[in-house]
Amino acid sequence: MKAALWGGDTSKLTDPKPGTNYAAVLRIDPISDGMVKGLGGLLVALAGYSLLLPGVAWALLGVFWLLRGMPGSFADYRTAALQFELIDGMVATHLAIGSLVVLCMYIMRYVHQRHPRWLCSVQPGFRWRYAVACALVSVVVLNGVYWVSRANDMPTWQASDHLGWWLLAIVLTAPLQAAGEEFLFRGYLLQISGMISRSPWLAVAISATIFAAMHGTQNIPLFVDRMGFGLIAGALVVTTGGLEAAVAAHVINNVFAFGYAAAAGGVAQARALQVSTWQTTGWNLLAYALTAVVCWWIGRRMRVSVAAPQPPKAK
Repeated sequence: MKAALWGGDTSKLTDPKPGTNYAAVLRIDPISDGMVKGLGGLLVALAGYSLLLPGVAWALLGVFWLLRGMPGSFADYRTAALQFELIDGMVATHLAIGSLVVLCMYIMRYVHQRHPRWLCSVQPGFRWRYAVACALVSVVVLNGVYWVSRANDMPTWQASDHLGWWLLAIVLTAPLQAAGEEFLFRGYLLQISGMISRSPWLAVAISATIFAAMHGTQNIPLFVDRMGFGLIAGALVVTTGGLEAAVAAHVINNVFAFGYAAAAGGVAQARALQVSTWQTTGWNLLAYALTAVVCWWIGRRMRVSVAAPQPPKAK
């Protein structure tokens, strides 16, 4: 029996068929046989998103409120914190979203009887060297396009109070938030969508639409921005066989977005963003697309797996 972090006997966990692409990792033939597990997993994921996120965030805020000496009412404190007027709220929110990584892995393990490493890539497992390479690319490309787009409209810096603490919290927790969203939307939901479709591109479109819609109230340019990010990141996952590039790009995007907002004194404003412009959306989509192309090219150079491996030949 193989014991593992995920508990129980993992020797009975199944693997996808050799040659399977990332979107089809959970597919069972005939498709009807996998519908029960697919529906069950989807319900657990949605329930977890609806209950786990606020539960973890509120629990953490309760601890932070106690550590602050219980200033005012908890309701007022929670409202201000969740609007990112306080560092506590950003940290609690990011850690809560980061918990989706664990949720998705446990759904893989206990609902689908697949090892959680198949959620990371078709290698299987998380390919750290490739992720680091993509992160470095993202730093250069995303920031390069951002500064070119602001050449005639340079930002005004008005640092938030306790800027150093804000930046430390952003660097430590924004990556967890980005990873949580990627593991849910480009990971599990993409693979769930792949159970009912032979085309990985339909799965990419479904997961991208859900990703954009789950961001709440937003105008059309902002929806297109988020939808475009979801489509590009999803395509990158399918063509590179794993989440690494999408996670890396999302991490760098969020770290610098929140970092610039903190330096400009507007973290709460960035949190409440509901309106964008077509010009901003165009620049953002260009940055996402360029990052994706370079990350895909690096993946080709590193020969990352894009399909489940063949079983070892018997000797």
